[in-house]
Amino acid sequence: MYEELSDGEVLRLSRDEPEAFGVFYERHADTVLRYFARRTLDPEAAAELTAETFAQAFASRRRFRDQGRGGLVWLYGIGRHLLNRYFRTGAVDARARRRLGVPERLISEEDYERIEELIDFEQVGRAIASAFSVLSEEQREALTLRVVEGRPYHEVAEHLSCSVETARARVSRGLRRLARVLDVPQPETELGG
Repeated sequence: MYEELSDGEVLRLSRDEPEAFGVFYERHADTVLRYFARRTLDPEAAAELTAETFAQAFASRRRFRDQGRGGLVWLYGIGRHLLNRYFRTGAVDARARRRLGVPERLISEEDYERIEELIDFEQVGRAIASAFSVLSEEQREALTLRVVEGRPYHEVAEHLSCSVETARARVSRGLRRLARVLDVPQPETELGG
């Protein structure tokens, strides 16, 4: 019934017929999941971020304004904010799911494996190894300690014999350089799939 409608039409209709949102979800869930899986390299985080993105979209669907770009661009905007918060805090925001009463769901082994297939670890590993080689020794060491080993900044600083601010700067510069070298695509450029 809703399949022939555009994203904008489905979202407008879902304001009065919430079940229409399910069509929007079916259209874009795999694409959004792939987006998070390839950036987090963590199936559980990718699944949670996908769920929270759609929960926030559902909760704010009345505010959606179709600007001729479809709903996927809107979802990427929501997702980008959630992903940035996830990288800053190390946790997935669940406020929209709690507000909507969405129960927490553990991902099954089958789902976990399917999400891992979206990641393509071999390609990611080769790209990261290549990109890591262009970093300065200080940046490589700081990123290894903070990002790979997950150490707090005060331990990174202690290990590198520098201040916490300097350790943060090395990690930040290293991450920015990695993003440039890896040519991390912006969400708007991924609309083709």
